Amino acid sequence: MTLVELDSKLAPIAESLISRSNGTYDAGFVRDLVAQIAAEFEGAPVRDYVDVLIAKEATDHMRRLNALSLISS
Repeated sequence: MTLVELDSKLAPIAESLISRSNGTYDAGFVRDLVAQIAAEFEGAPVRDYVDVLIAKEATDHMRRLNALSLISS
């Protein structure tokens, strides 16, 4: 993914997740998570739904982390 695509496609996903997390996760962490997940889809032959998949994967990852923190506390 080029830097332009990162800004225009991933920034709204990251900002939405940051907003929905209500301060549970650091904004930098969420942006890095979204970028890491997006890197997994780099070079995918079909790009139509990659944004949706990235948002879902990041949301699922954050939910797992939240569940782990509840178990360990």
